[in-house]
Amino acid sequence: MFGSGPGGYRVERDPREAAAARERQAAMVEELRKAELLRDRLEALNQLVKTYPEGHDTRVLLESLHLERALEAVEGDIRDLVDRLVHPRGT
Repeated sequence: MFGSGPGGYRVERDPREAAAARERQAAMVEELRKAELLRDRLEALNQLVKTYPEGHDTRVLLESLHLERALEAVEGDIRDLVDRLVHPRGT
């Protein structure tokens, strides 16, 4: 099986390697989809927290979950996944 490489040249690739690369890419795409969904829900929950007045029991409880820190971590994961999908190494 042949694939097109950078610059339009053709690279011979083992069909099993190509299938494994497609599976890895599909898994990363699914992981990215989930991470984006999680980011969206964390953002929505963080906005909801802000609708409660300062000191409200529910707001205090939700703020103790450190949603902003979780959101930063998820956004970092998203950046990493996008980078790995855009610039695959060895796939």
